[in-house]
Parts: sequence; structure tokens; C-alpha cells
Amino acid sequence: MKTLKLYVVVTILGTAGFMLSLHMNSTSSDKMALVHQLMSNIHQTTSGKAALVHQLMSNIHSTTSIKKVPAHHGISNTNQTTSHKTAPVHRMTDHHFKDVPDMTLTVRMSSNAKLLQYFYCTMLRSLTLYWSNHLGNLGVILDKESEDDHKFAENIQKYQEKLGINIKIYYEPLPKNKRVLTVVKTSSSGYNRQLYSSFIMDEFITTPIVAWIDTDSKFTTPVTPQNILSGKKIRVKGMNTFQYFWVRRWDKLTEKMIGKAMPSDFMTYFPVYIWRDTITNCRNYILTYLNVSTIDEAYIKVGSSDSSMNMSPVNTIMTYAFYFEKERYDWHLDIRNVNLHNYTKLHKIPDHKLTSTDMSPDLHVTLHDKYYKDDENIVNRQAYCAAANNTVLKLEQDTQKMCEPFKTNVMWVLFVFCNVRQKEHITTWCKNRNKQHCISMIKEHYDNTRQLVNKGVYNLDLKRIKAAEEAANFHKIKCPSFL
Repeated sequence: MKTLKLYVVVTILGTAGFMLSLHMNSTSSDKMALVHQLMSNIHQTTSGKAALVHQLMSNIHSTTSIKKVPAHHGISNTNQTTSHKTAPVHRMTDHHFKDVPDMTLTVRMSSNAKLLQYFYCTMLRSLTLYWSNHLGNLGVILDKESEDDHKFAENIQKYQEKLGINIKIYYEPLPKNKRVLTVVKTSSSGYNRQLYSSFIMDEFITTPIVAWIDTDSKFTTPVTPQNILSGKKIRVKGMNTFQYFWVRRWDKLTEKMIGKAMPSDFMTYFPVYIWRDTITNCRNYILTYLNVSTIDEAYIKVGSSDSSMNMSPVNTIMTYAFYFEKERYDWHLDIRNVNLHNYTKLHKIPDHKLTSTDMSPDLHVTLHDKYYKDDENIVNRQAYCAAANNTVLKLEQDTQKMCEPFKTNVMWVLFVFCNVRQKEHITTWCKNRNKQHCISMIKEHYDNTRQLVNKGVYNLDLKRIKAAEEAANFHKIKCPSFL
């Protein structure tokens, strides 16, 4: 213990001297490069010491720049917590989740009619079945000035008990600089606000992990700890979708934002699990790299640089994580049927950054419902039946009959994100001799979910879907049949 204390003291003194020298002698871009080089060297020490020093560096990283964004960006402290009717679940008492850090399933939205339709009918109905309070609350970030958003929040919180979900509401005020709402010409003012908001969500969400999701994401399986973490590293998926013009636009804008091109498209899975302080670190890096004082300025500076640009904060933040915090994440990048050497050269990735170990297959727990054609709800029925199969649950006779055709089916949908724009892994990760490996992964996943269902972590209660539909009635939204 004495040795560790001495190590930390020496490190603090050395770091202080280093930061003073850096501040006096370096340019802003040089400062960031030197800080990250120091971080890289520190991470090669023993794990216990490295973790302690990493925390020290995170504090220094977020306080040294005189151009750092103010702590709360003028954000309101208004925060409606969970209803007293729904007792918070103490997840850490469940041994299945004892090693999983606290997280918040986070969605940024408004009471826009289209978003509400997706929220209630797609995301909410599916997460009532397949997301557990043992994992974390649902956190919804809304527009502070909107009366309709407040009414939406009041309505949804009335249904917490029936939904089986703890819901926290956060209100975000308008950006101080209104140009944020119009600067990216390819986006509406509401969507510009949502994109901008992505860079400050760590000011609302306080759990160590942010599980970032869109309203049009549909869960297709119970989520297990193994879907989120590999050891102590957060799992990340990405895909080579650079053939699409909007992805190439995201790539250009990401490079303008942080000076690094996207190594992959990270908008091909949800939830995107992120260490909360990665968002903080990325924002601070952007401010220094662009030599601005606030994230508003950064958003406007980059957004106005090209009227045809599209912005993707998920890709910007995860690209930052890839280059500067790679060791904190477990990477699963599908470069499709492209040679690794050619891929890394084309996307400006240093040879030592992307290796074969970063390209192993991984499962999806959601579909991008907006772009997944399934008019007959086959996926919903198949997903429910796969989750309930061989468990202690006693299904009603009609449900048993519904499940009969799916008993021998392989849930290939777990390797699919979107079937309209060919965002799938079946013809890449799971082709030819790898097919059996993917089937084994699916089987292992359902072995894990079966344990959670049998222990009551997931009860797959279809009444919760009805509760979501009841809540939607407040907005005169009628959801199509789920099963």
C-alpha cells in the first residue's frame, strides 16, 4: 500500500510538471497528443495503478484547458425521478449482474408525433419484454421549454409500475447560441438539437455507462450482461457501410471534428454502450482541437464548414474512443469482404490500430425498425418464442400454437440490424465455415437468457405491451399488432 501511495504521489508531481511544461511550450494540438501519449504509457503499468492514474488523468484532462466547456452548459437541474409507486430495483443484489456497472438506457427525443409513434409502438413495447430494471433505468431527455414534452413525461411516468420500468426524465434547455438549431443544413432544427445534445448527455446521465438508443430501435431478445461487457470492457460493434453517401459525409465531418477518420460505421447497432466519461473526454478533446470555448461553438464551426455535411455524434464519439481509449472497449468491427490492409489504408487507420482480434463476430439485441420490413410481425413472434423456449414459463395455449412454427428456426436476426440497406453480418461474419460458429453463439446467448428467465429477471409478461399501448392512447396513438 505504501508503494502504491508513493507511486501515486510521484505520478501526480510528475504529471503536474508535465502539464505545466505542456501548457507553456505546446500548441493546442500538441497538448492533446502529449496527454494521450502519457495516458498510453500509464496504461502499460500494473492494472491497479493504471486505473488510479487513469482517474487522475481524467480529472486533469477535463480541467487543464482554459477553454474547457463550463461544467453544466447552463443545463437545468430539473430532474423528475422515478415514481414512488415503483420501488427502485437494487440490481447489485442480483448475482447475475453483480459485475455489471450501473447504466442508463438513454434516449433523446421530443413530443414530435413521429418520434412518439416509434417510442411507444417500437422501442417501449419491446423493451418492456427484453430490458431489465436490473440493468438500469430508462432515461429520457426532453426539451425543457416544451409544454407537450412535460405532458408526455407526466403521462409515461404514470405507467411505470405497469410497464415494469423505472423511468427518469431530464429536461434540457435550448442552446444558448440558437445557430446550433440551423447550422447543419441537411438537418431540421429539431434534429440539429438532438445531434448537438448528444455531446452533452453526460451532464444529465450520471451512471458509469450510457446505453444510447434511438426511438426507432426494437429489442429482439432479452439483454444479458454478456451482450454488454467482455470482462471489464464494453462491447462495441461497427460495420463497413462506407458505400452509402451519408456515411461518407459522417466520416468527413467526424474528421473535421476530431482530426480522425471513422474506422467503422458505429450507427449499425443499438444500444451503443459508452463509458460516460468517454463523452466528457471526447467533448474536451474537441474544444482543444478546434480551439473553441464551448461545444456550441464547436458544433457551429464544423457544421457550417460545408452545407452538404451530415453529422453523426455516435460515430464522432466512438471514433474518439477507438483512437484514444481503445483499451477500454472490446471491438467487433465487420469490414465485410474487404482485405484488411486495403481497408486500413482506405480509411487512414494506422496498422497497429486495427487487428484481426478487433473483427470477431458479435450479436445484436435490436433491429433498426424504421428500415426493417416486417409487415407480418414475424420477427416479433419469432423473438418472443425464442426467448420463452425451454424455460419455466407456462405459455397460454394460443401463444404455444403461435410458437410451434418457430421451434426449429435459428434466430439469424441477431446478426442483422437492417434488411433494407443490407446491414447484416450473415454474408460476412457468418458465411461458409463460420456459419456453425455463429449458430453456436446464438445458442450460447439463449442459454444465458434462459437462466435469466428462469430466475425471474425476465418474465416476458405480454401485459406490459398492453400497458405501453394504453400510455400511447394519451397521444391518440394506435399501435399496430405486436405479435
